[in-house]
Amino acid sequence: MIATVIALRSWQQPDYIRTLAVLAVVALAMVVVDLQVYRVQHNASSGLSAAPQRPSDIRRILYKLAGLWLTVGVVAAIYWLLPVYSDSFYDPFKQATLYGLPALVLLSPVYIAFVDRLQRQPEDAYAQLGRLVAGNRPRDWSMLAAHGRGWIIKGFFLPLMFIYTNNDLAALWARSPLVSIDNFEHFFSFGIDFLYLVDVLFATVAYTLTLRLTDSHLRSAEPTVSGWVVCLFCYPPFWSSVGVKYLAFDQDDAYWGHFLGYYPLIYGLWGSIILALVLVYTWATVSFGLRFSNLTNRGIITNGPYRWVKHPAYLCKNISWWMISMPFLSTQGWTVAVQSCLLLAGVNALYWLRAVTEGRHLAADPAYREYQDFITRRGLCARIRRGLPLG
Repeated sequence: MIATVIALRSWQQPDYIRTLAVLAVVALAMVVVDLQVYRVQHNASSGLSAAPQRPSDIRRILYKLAGLWLTVGVVAAIYWLLPVYSDSFYDPFKQATLYGLPALVLLSPVYIAFVDRLQRQPEDAYAQLGRLVAGNRPRDWSMLAAHGRGWIIKGFFLPLMFIYTNNDLAALWARSPLVSIDNFEHFFSFGIDFLYLVDVLFATVAYTLTLRLTDSHLRSAEPTVSGWVVCLFCYPPFWSSVGVKYLAFDQDDAYWGHFLGYYPLIYGLWGSIILALVLVYTWATVSFGLRFSNLTNRGIITNGPYRWVKHPAYLCKNISWWMISMPFLSTQGWTVAVQSCLLLAGVNALYWLRAVTEGRHLAADPAYREYQDFITRRGLCARIRRGLPLG
């Protein structure tokens, strides 16, 4: 990722094309590592065999292609219908989608035909959807319902993640290529921007490549309304139209640098802790690899910071907000400080609810229940209580 970002700095192309190039290189590297190093295609959860199970079934492949493109068409129609997606904010995503559409048209039949021969149970949701279009009603609609929920999630988050990545890369390419480690304020600004770029870039790749071949396909999607509400509330347009108005904990716009800027040692230490928290937050996203996604189960993650805490990203993100905004100090008096603390506590409660609903959803997976038991016995809190090393 870093090498590609540096190499494309002076490439005279629109930002969305340069962003697509970075994403393509990162995605290729991640797929190659998953297939050649971790051999994820041989995981039992992939549903694939090591050798072809059957000859190619042209009719089923056509059904799957019809199901795929019907799904894509419905998502595109929703983008066209909803006024929020006509905003110029989403223009880079639209341009990138149209630019990459020919490649998807060419590759999708090849991929579907290849995977179909390896699938132990080839009658997946795409096949069922294609058969439904042909007039064959499925006996069990649950697979199609999960398919629909999964694509709603993908359709909602992928544009956001791509736009964030595009904008962050554009800002990175526009700034000076030199990072002064002698100026902590400059180093902090670059560090925080870079870490959030890594976060959204890896998330964009993961939302794009929901593939059975890499065992990053959808196992299940959040089944409850409460789970959807507490998650989507944290993202635009819901957060910007509701959350900012009701949970605005940074009312005086006086952040940590305003209060600590006169004390260089404390300023550097405080800023370093914030960077460390954001680093763990980003590390949590990267640890998912191709399996990152909100509101879904695409495989249980137990590596990286998840070996110690069930929700390291939420924990570190929420602590960092307290350290960045310092709501307990205010330039407008103690009443605003108390108000800001209560509002930030409300945001923390929202993320606690996200953790609860996610745990409830994932608990249907035996692998997650085993992971929960491991954290209870060997997680960070358990190790601290027993005086055990973190390794």
